[in-house]
Amino acid sequence: MRICYIALGTFTHIGPYIDYFKEAGHDVHFICLSPSPGRGVPTYNIGFGSGYSETTGKWKYPISMIRARRLIKMLKPDIVHAHYATSCGLTAWVCGFHPTVVTVHGSDLTTGIQFRIWRPLLKKIFEYCDCVNTVSKDLEQMVVSLGISRDKIETLTLGIDTEKFCFVERTTRDPAQGLKLVCTRRLEPVFDHQTIIGALVRLKDKGIKFEMTFAGDGSLLDTLKQQISHVGLDDSVTFAGKVHNDDLPEILARHDGYLSASLWDGTSLSLLEAMATGLFPIVSDIKANSAWLSHNADGLLHKVGDADDLARCIMQLHSNPQLAVSAARRNRERVIEHGNRKTNMKRLETIYQELIDRRR
Repeated sequence: MRICYIALGTFTHIGPYIDYFKEAGHDVHFICLSPSPGRGVPTYNIGFGSGYSETTGKWKYPISMIRARRLIKMLKPDIVHAHYATSCGLTAWVCGFHPTVVTVHGSDLTTGIQFRIWRPLLKKIFEYCDCVNTVSKDLEQMVVSLGISRDKIETLTLGIDTEKFCFVERTTRDPAQGLKLVCTRRLEPVFDHQTIIGALVRLKDKGIKFEMTFAGDGSLLDTLKQQISHVGLDDSVTFAGKVHNDDLPEILARHDGYLSASLWDGTSLSLLEAMATGLFPIVSDIKANSAWLSHNADGLLHKVGDADDLARCIMQLHSNPQLAVSAARRNRERVIEHGNRKTNMKRLETIYQELIDRRR
């Protein structure tokens, strides 16, 4: 089948979709709203300038949509798949092609649904497309709240490569030893790294030894480095910068616990990677995380934005290392069952074919 993806050129997760379906023998094309690195498939940049923004230069946006519409007519795909309901879902709607799949990844819906302008637009986009792909159950419920039938919704995450992120056996750690903690979320406001830093300060005040690694980059890198220096944690905290996904398994393998303080999320692939390698998750108590973890069993869920509660959770792991050992295998099995990329992409392939057959 000929598949046409629409996404921002720098969208992190578009690569695995393109790679899987290209390797499966399909004719894959990529329409991007901003410049994209090489993808190994025909790529068409319909944006203007060196970047893309939903908040500035909006006069360019309708022109990009017209370009996309012309490209779709020229390419004559069997199916169109747009990622992010706002920017690219709207573009797909303007293209007027069927069948179309729109994937909701998180903030595109959780933020957009709150705005008077975007709420009716999102409903129109979802009504138009042939399938709404949500990456978590809470996003599915948000789509339903707009009056969209569940029959049109497929809840399916991209998933992770469970062979690359293989299980690492960890022995029970002596509480006298220091904790090795890691966070692999981008350094952006939505992931609330300030709460993690606040919790680390409390650990230091309690005399608990730890090593913390932030693996990732983002707009807050300099700010967070300054904050770490200000609170005197330079000797305990490392900023690894941008890390290629192929190098992440080795980093995760040498740590004990995975931290995330995200304010909201879809299904977090970073969390699934940590679970698959046997890391013990200590993450914010949001629906996207609680769908994968049971508190005090599979991981620990801390109150959103609460550094004291996060510190208490970390201290619980410190004093009870057996908690992590008992959860490790169970967490990996859950990821293999529900978050395996090969399995999930095969299911998506079936969804594509069913939609194409239905239109024919």
